[in-house]
Amino acid sequence: MIKKKSRSRFKIKSLNREKIFNKISQKFVIYDVIEHDGFIEFEVDEHDGEQVENFLNQQNVKVYSAVHKGLRRKFFNLLKMWGVVAGLIVGMALYCLQYSFVFKIEVWGCNQLSESEITTFVKKSLASNFKGNIDTQKLEILIRENFELVSSASVAIVGQSLIVNINEAILPEELYGEFEPIVSRYDGLVTEINLVQGTLNVKQGDIVQKGDVLVYPYIIDGDGEQHPVQPKAEIFADVWVESEDVFHEYKIVEERTGRKIECSQVTLFGLVIFSNTNENTFKSFESEKTSSYIAENNVLPLIYTKYTFFETKTTEIIRNFEQEKDNLFENLRQKALIYLPENAIIKDEKTLVKEMAGVYYLSYIITTSLDIGEGYGYTV
Repeated sequence: MIKKKSRSRFKIKSLNREKIFNKISQKFVIYDVIEHDGFIEFEVDEHDGEQVENFLNQQNVKVYSAVHKGLRRKFFNLLKMWGVVAGLIVGMALYCLQYSFVFKIEVWGCNQLSESEITTFVKKSLASNFKGNIDTQKLEILIRENFELVSSASVAIVGQSLIVNINEAILPEELYGEFEPIVSRYDGLVTEINLVQGTLNVKQGDIVQKGDVLVYPYIIDGDGEQHPVQPKAEIFADVWVESEDVFHEYKIVEERTGRKIECSQVTLFGLVIFSNTNENTFKSFESEKTSSYIAENNVLPLIYTKYTFFETKTTEIIRNFEQEKDNLFENLRQKALIYLPENAIIKDEKTLVKEMAGVYYLSYIITTSLDIGEGYGYTV
């Protein structure tokens, strides 16, 4: 019976083939040399394969294929495959074990109460983190008994999280803490004031900024003493809403063509245990990388990483400002109007243009009258 040899077979192309083969034959044994269509194929012992491949690369010889075959190679591939399988089995077993425990406490529904305070109380009330030892009904009763502002509570185990959902009691307005002042929601010029209750901090004609106090939450009696009240007032101001844009008559942009190449890998403690790689042949491209754990709260940190390469191309864009300016300003006007309430009164509209070396800086400004203490906000 003929013993099957473990060999590595190479396919190369080189102008100095005799010189290359002389150098290889000085260190390694060469088998089955075949020449066809300008290519040369030959074999060496499999244990010399990596050294021969490194030598060819150092000599700038193009290696078109390198195939390693034989029982020794099959043995190592089989050993590697079973190692990955064993790792995955151990990982799944550990995951199933740790899934029986709660690792996270989430508190929902807090407005007046502190989430951290309730979380600390729940942690102290748990005998252990094992799901079988957690009495959710008992926890609900303990939360209601220890927090006066909780009118009802529900506790549930979801995955490896303990979810605490509470409903807070609604207190009469007079039992709340200190009243808050009325503050401006805009930058503007005060034009009209109708005070109902509280102490004014502005007067007609003042310029205010967003966040400035308009009405303090108290009144001052004849003796100069302050008495807290809920401030109420209508304060109107001229508010300027501005939208901006930049127009280039000429620019070069990088655009994606729609073609992409994706690669992925799975790592455990920084070691790659699985990979799916594709060669990036794009000359110009953008890349994105995303990483995530295969399973949350897993004892074994199996991380899945995905690489995406997007092919790009360079495009020249030439435009004429005079031909497009009407549409540009109409778009800016509609953008500004989006952030105005329906009852806003428009008092004035104007446009501004600043040009520098073919670049136009455009502004559209709307002057409107708003009640700046009512909470209407805008962002452009």
